[in-house]
Amino acid sequence: MLTGATSLDLVRDELFASMGEVEDLLQQFLEDRHNGSLLQQAIEGLHQLRGTLQLIELRGAALLLTEMIALATDIPEHDGEDRNEPLSALCDGLFLLERYLQQCRHQGFERPELLLPAINQLRSHRSGAAVYSESFFYALSTDDLPLKLRGSDAAEPLDKRTFNRLRQMYQLGLLGIIRGEGVAGSAPLMLRALQRWENRLDREAATLCWAAAAALEAIEQTPLQLTAPRKKLFAQIDRVIKERGTQSNASDLQSHPDLLRELLFLVALADGTCERCNEAKQLLSIPDTGFTELELQSAFLRLRGPGVDVMRSVADALREEITAIKDLLDLLARNAGDAEQSLETLAAALERLWKTLAMLDLNEVASGIEDAAQQLRDWKSDDLPLLEKVADAVLRAETAVNRLDEKGSDVGPSPGSGPTANGEPVELREARIVLIEESQAGLSLAKRAITAYMESGNDLMHLMNVPSTLETVRGGLIFLGMSRAGSIIHQSARFIQENMLEQQAPPQAQQLEVLADALTSIEFYLESAERSVVANTDVLALAEESLAELGYKVAGA
Repeated sequence: MLTGATSLDLVRDELFASMGEVEDLLQQFLEDRHNGSLLQQAIEGLHQLRGTLQLIELRGAALLLTEMIALATDIPEHDGEDRNEPLSALCDGLFLLERYLQQCRHQGFERPELLLPAINQLRSHRSGAAVYSESFFYALSTDDLPLKLRGSDAAEPLDKRTFNRLRQMYQLGLLGIIRGEGVAGSAPLMLRALQRWENRLDREAATLCWAAAAALEAIEQTPLQLTAPRKKLFAQIDRVIKERGTQSNASDLQSHPDLLRELLFLVALADGTCERCNEAKQLLSIPDTGFTELELQSAFLRLRGPGVDVMRSVADALREEITAIKDLLDLLARNAGDAEQSLETLAAALERLWKTLAMLDLNEVASGIEDAAQQLRDWKSDDLPLLEKVADAVLRAETAVNRLDEKGSDVGPSPGSGPTANGEPVELREARIVLIEESQAGLSLAKRAITAYMESGNDLMHLMNVPSTLETVRGGLIFLGMSRAGSIIHQSARFIQENMLEQQAPPQAQQLEVLADALTSIEFYLESAERSVVANTDVLALAEESLAELGYKVAGA
């Protein structure tokens, strides 16, 4: 079964339609608080959405809907007058869910950490529901953590005076971090205290101090953001150390596996420059988070910025503007029409273009257009080099707009004809899209020919061009780097050529159904490759199984 972000295309339209219906019901309930049936219908719609997302295993989105259902259930059906904030949180959650699903579909994978702030906001409106930590989705179980990894049972304990001095040293550094005075001045004090405690406290406390020192190094050197939850994390270390200093009986001391897990999550986010973090990663085989701090923050910005559809609409409007500018440049170059009027219109169009590009944070491209517009004020009718310079700036802007369309809301400051997010130039990406569309057209042609063959009483004339058409599709797939899909197409063409054309024996209806399954799977694969950054490779296994059933096993399957 196909699951995850790559299967969103199967249910996308139904999901978004259902989310729209639930949002309408919540809006109606906001206006008519005593109509409890509206809220109940919205809750039923949320249940259906959660079931669908659980089925395709989008766990972050499913958890968000679970929290929305729990919050909506807590709202009295006929007394919602004082529940403005929870109801607003539900509407915000639906909006964020739609944006999140768009991002999952565009990227081809899920990043549930992006929904944690929204999930925690929903939980904050429910009494007794504690917020989740930022490592909630991190694949590290507390059951597997060695709580007594560092230190020694034979270590000489610290005297009370030294212990208090070290704790005061740690607290001074912690106070600087809490006040936002920066890590540079506070970290040395805290690290010194943590290192001393690591050598002299019991083994569990020593392990916590060791992990805290590595996490502090990650924050300082990577660097990681010092958010409020992370500040509280280091404040918890102080409370644990205080507990260690005031209780002499080791059997009465509390274990803190969750605290150790949170510290190791920060260690996992560190880059390769952190020595302590590298030691911890190697010693504990800490799993990779799958993202860096910078990537996560960038994804947060995209999630709350303009959506993919909005940015594509903006790109379409900009392309129309650029096309008009090209026409004006052509008129000026050929001395056609009213040169003065064309020049005035061109200057206004260039100004609109560079201001729009600057607003989209494409500053370098915008500066190039602005400079060209200023130079154009002194243009003479025989100054073709200046027109060529303006045209070059416009072409760079067009490439940047195409990149904007390609990456959706992930505009970024990088302009020009550089590579896209997956390291591929925009021009090559456009060529790939065209080739994918041609391959889809070839598959549709082959399927229509097979349908006509069946409807005409097995007239072989309908199949004469099908093998060559499929081989053409195969060549396109190989050029696209989809050799596995190309092998499936090749085996399909062989089946038609050998079993239907050469033997001239009508195949069984079941065999044709299986062949249609294989071709349909390739169609879906190409569609997912066109719509998302990552194509859905799981569906190829279905096509290979179908061909194996026909006796044409794909090599390497």
